[in-house]
Amino acid sequence: MKKIYQAFVLFFIAHLLFSCTKVVDYDLVSEDPKTVIESRIIKDSFAIARITTTAPYLANEPTPIVDNAFIVISDNVGNKDTLNYIGNGFYRGDDIIGNTANIYTLSVSARGKVHVATTSIPDTVSFSITGANYKDGTTGFEKKGYYPTIQATLPAGDSYYLFKYYKNDSLYRRDNSSLYITDSRFVGTNIQGYETPQPYQINDVAKINIYTLTKEAYNFYNDLDAQLNNDGGFFSTPPANTSTNFSNGPIGLFQGSSLSTHSVTVTP
Repeated sequence: MKKIYQAFVLFFIAHLLFSCTKVVDYDLVSEDPKTVIESRIIKDSFAIARITTTAPYLANEPTPIVDNAFIVISDNVGNKDTLNYIGNGFYRGDDIIGNTANIYTLSVSARGKVHVATTSIPDTVSFSITGANYKDGTTGFEKKGYYPTIQATLPAGDSYYLFKYYKNDSLYRRDNSSLYITDSRFVGTNIQGYETPQPYQINDVAKINIYTLTKEAYNFYNDLDAQLNNDGGFFSTPPANTSTNFSNGPIGLFQGSSLSTHSVTVTP
């Protein structure tokens, strides 16, 4: 994830006189980079984290990575694991495996500061792909193709979810984002015939991943989605930092999730 800094560019074009134009450019506002922490522990998997820093708005270069962080994950039953650096800013644990019964704390020492976050792992959600609805695209609102449908049973009470859709192993993206999040207040506990947001064609492989989220993770993704889809228009949300469950001021999230996944080859 790359944090886009707020930057303001002021352009003034003098009056056009005798075909001469004078342009006055003002420098972009620059700020010190912030640490960015993308980390998660998935049920039945080891913890993984990526540490980078923010970059200036117009920087035409790869996201700066942090390759000398010290990262420790621990749980509430006394286990502890140091994540090993595996390249390109990524760190991976090799001892603690995600379990819905435990609470996890991640401590990240990077760039002279220590950042700590705690999370739990919500239970797995049960779902299946039950078919596909064909649409001919004549309405102008939807593209022509097959839209696989989901059937899911969600637990009672407040619960939060992140959906990811793949077509032939490629992650589907809309506009600037691939984020599809929801909570049980909007979808209830019994989902029947929920369609994918994009169409598939015959013989395409449709894969759907559903991650369960804590409320803190849902809030983070909700804030992030608002920023990624902010077009700067009159009614847009004012730019702001996303929420985080880390201490001491970084950007990012320690996510605990269970993952359910299903795939199907589209047929008529």
